[in-house]
Amino acid sequence: MERDSQTIVVDASVVIKWFIPEADSEKAVKLRDRHIEGSLTLIAPDLLIYEVANALSYHPDLSVDEIKEDLEALLMLDLDLIQPSGEFVSSIAEDARKYAVSVYDSSYIALAEATSSSLITADRKLCEKAKKAGLALTLDEYDDG
Repeated sequence: MERDSQTIVVDASVVIKWFIPEADSEKAVKLRDRHIEGSLTLIAPDLLIYEVANALSYHPDLSVDEIKEDLEALLMLDLDLIQPSGEFVSSIAEDARKYAVSVYDSSYIALAEATSSSLITADRKLCEKAKKAGLALTLDEYDDG
């Protein structure tokens, strides 16, 4: 199946880098900026918001006000957040078993499959499992050119 190069599934490990400087944050920000300028579309399961909120809430250097600002900024980016449907949830459950990943991680894989898109992640373990089906790249492997 041909992958849609204009639509990319991103997971929380990439999105958190927009708010907390980490390894490969620059590449993550480039993805975000390309979405903002309209040269690609970033999509994710709506679970992404909760995962990012959770990661931010555990970051010791962020105040509650900073966390709220970051979450508001995330929502303003107008990512295409996909809500679960019966068929999508079935795919998530199936992929969790098939790839031996959590249901949370499987939601990103299932979305990449459903949309014929690539999953970009900074989670190397998730990437290795999803690569078996040709679905994923790590953020550092992604060529934004």
